[in-house]
Amino acid sequence: MQSYQTNHPDQPTNAQWASHINALIKTPLKSVPFDQSEDNKLTYIESFADEFGNRRATDQPFLTYLFNLKPTSIPSIPSPTLDLQLWWLLLSESPSIEQIGSVIEPTDALIPGSDKLAIELRTMIELCSLHALWIHATRFNSNALIERCLDAAAWHTRELQPDNAINRPWATQVFINLAHQATDKDTSDLAHLHAQTLIHNTSISFGAPDILSALILYDVAHQLI
Repeated sequence: MQSYQTNHPDQPTNAQWASHINALIKTPLKSVPFDQSEDNKLTYIESFADEFGNRRATDQPFLTYLFNLKPTSIPSIPSPTLDLQLWWLLLSESPSIEQIGSVIEPTDALIPGSDKLAIELRTMIELCSLHALWIHATRFNSNALIERCLDAAAWHTRELQPDNAINRPWATQVFINLAHQATDKDTSDLAHLHAQTLIHNTSISFGAPDILSALILYDVAHQLI
């Protein structure tokens, strides 16, 4: 993970954010087989559903990435959403920066034509896409992709609320890094508040992060260290 200097020393450091997140998710993740065999991990992925029995198309590639597994195959999906495209690209043999750039908008919102989507769906796909895009950016150590992520995060703070009924902390690490890096104090403060709200909202339903949110935050914390 690339190291980032903060322009705002009054804010929590990445290490402090990670420590807070790890304390929050310790109990929800106690039965997740991070240190178990590959077979146990695969079984967990195949049977995964949230507390309401829901399973999303992005759960499989996200969890496969999270457990550091290689997929047996990349499925052919008709008209995949942007988040699904970016997650499966992470698991492909040799994704290119050109491939990634070809599926996202060059500025502001990542999703082409996203203003036609319902606000909750738009927010979910945008944030889930941004989370995956940040991983691509840091793997390539691409300043251009990192800046694109920060641009998208800044657009989010201006245009979309962090709690549009999704309560999922996708891309929290991007908002934290934007809060550190923004030279404009208003942008920094909005990004910091966005990150705080994304984390806080994960505990609204159960008093602690739900299982999917806890898994997302697990990845967020690892990307901040």
